[in-house]
Amino acid sequence: MTREEAVRRIEWAAEKKLKELDLSKLGLEELPLEIVKCTLLTRLVLCDNKITSIPDVLGQLSNLERLNLNNNKITSIPEAFGQLSNLICLELNDNEITSIPEALGQLSRLMWLHLTNNQLTCIPEGIGELWNLRVIDLSNNQIAGIPEAIGQLFNLKVIDLSNNLIACIPEVIGQLWNLQELFLPNNQIAEIPEALGQLSSLKTLYLRGNQITSIPEALGQLSNLDKLHLGENQITSIPEALGQLSNLKELYLTDNQIREIPGVIGQLSSLRVLYLNSNQITTIPKTLGQLSNLKLLNLGKNQIAEIPETLGQLSSLRTLYLGGNQITTIPKMLGQLSNLAKLLLPNNQIAEIPEAIRSMKNLEKLDLQNNPVLIFPQVLGHGQDDGGCGDLRTILDSCFHTCNPGLPELDAERQKIESEEYFDAETLQDARRRTTASIVQRQGQAEFRRKLLTAYGGRCPITDCDVESAIEAAHIIPYQGTQTNHPTNGLPLRADIHTLFDLHLLSIRPDTNEVVIAPELVGTCYQYLADRKLTLPQDQKTAPNQNALSKHYETFLSKCKSGQLQRL
Repeated sequence: MTREEAVRRIEWAAEKKLKELDLSKLGLEELPLEIVKCTLLTRLVLCDNKITSIPDVLGQLSNLERLNLNNNKITSIPEAFGQLSNLICLELNDNEITSIPEALGQLSRLMWLHLTNNQLTCIPEGIGELWNLRVIDLSNNQIAGIPEAIGQLFNLKVIDLSNNLIACIPEVIGQLWNLQELFLPNNQIAEIPEALGQLSSLKTLYLRGNQITSIPEALGQLSNLDKLHLGENQITSIPEALGQLSNLKELYLTDNQIREIPGVIGQLSSLRVLYLNSNQITTIPKTLGQLSNLKLLNLGKNQIAEIPETLGQLSSLRTLYLGGNQITTIPKMLGQLSNLAKLLLPNNQIAEIPEAIRSMKNLEKLDLQNNPVLIFPQVLGHGQDDGGCGDLRTILDSCFHTCNPGLPELDAERQKIESEEYFDAETLQDARRRTTASIVQRQGQAEFRRKLLTAYGGRCPITDCDVESAIEAAHIIPYQGTQTNHPTNGLPLRADIHTLFDLHLLSIRPDTNEVVIAPELVGTCYQYLADRKLTLPQDQKTAPNQNALSKHYETFLSKCKSGQLQRL
């Protein structure tokens, strides 16, 4: 029936001389040869089928400008593709393609080439013939190197080679003076070439998750750079030249071996987000107080003993995270941070809270877990109406993660929970929305929650929070009776993360187990969660069901695309 439907549409398109034809989601295992009748087609959509091979006759559609073959089972690209002389956009994401034919170099008008999530091992030299190429996305493959020919693609604006096996960035990449975005995270790159400093148009540089040990001074020449991501490497120092990046808005240096922050960091006048957590930093330079546009500062998990008074000058700061250090006092000057919403100082040695915090009119969360604070001062006030910094109970709950006392009716409901059954994500076609679930469903049935906490060692696998009273049992596929209360359909999430997960403001990439966040969370205190790896349980039998994660992730992507996500 699916082939018949495809042929019917093809005949109709040929008869009506249509220029666009959509044959997606028809379950096609092959493309009907009748397609050759549609000689006027400029756009052909064949995504989300089961096509394993592409017939050579497709090369006869000489007017074709856009071809979408995403999410099929294609293993190779025919040489006949080289005949599509008018092709502008070629999409072959999520297939099983192992190589790119040299004939693709004949597509002189091609501007967009997408081959993410395939099995490519190399990029042919013929790629250098694609003079008009603007975007090349070959992420999530097994590519081991970048050919020298890429230096000929002077019109390139975006290169995405994320999640490959690339060990070296060729010097010729410095010739791409129109390049604006370069994505090379999660490869095996050990060195950043000086030539990268020649990319005068570059705005975004992602090199997270490599083996880089140093940042070249030449990066200071990237005058238009606004995002620099170098987390999860082996970098030991920040060069003085980075202080020249006057347009830089985001700087990520999480999880490196940096011991010192240079004073020139204070010259980054446009900086809004700074991540330097999980390093070996011992002091914060006073010049950090010059970053008047900074909204988020994360210096957690270092060896910092003192907060400089100058941090009180960060007038735009909304989130300050300094957890996991050796801090003993909170300076009074921090009370000047009138826009601060979240002050997070867990796992330090702080013994008292200064009266100056009373001045923080917008403070929503104060986290002082695992500090020797003996008593919470009354100077905080009981609400903004009488000069305090928000509702005292809210701040206390945030600080010590107190939970509501159990209600008899909830206890009664918990006792009704049945024993677990086999969980199969594919059988759940009518899952109800979690956001309309009852309080019992929201907190997670007792047995379901107990099993999740046991499997994950009593920790949230996203935030590593180990306060069990703050952790809820989240369903990956929404609650639909006790069959969904299987550990493989659950995650023990901190309460706020649970809410974001249910609203699809946050999800997990099923192929990499990395956290992804919606655009609404970029620039907020949750931005640090992006790209975090989900901590999996030791017993693989309780690991998240991949089908369930895929369904949640697909909904997340759909809502991101359609702009349906809710703001908190």
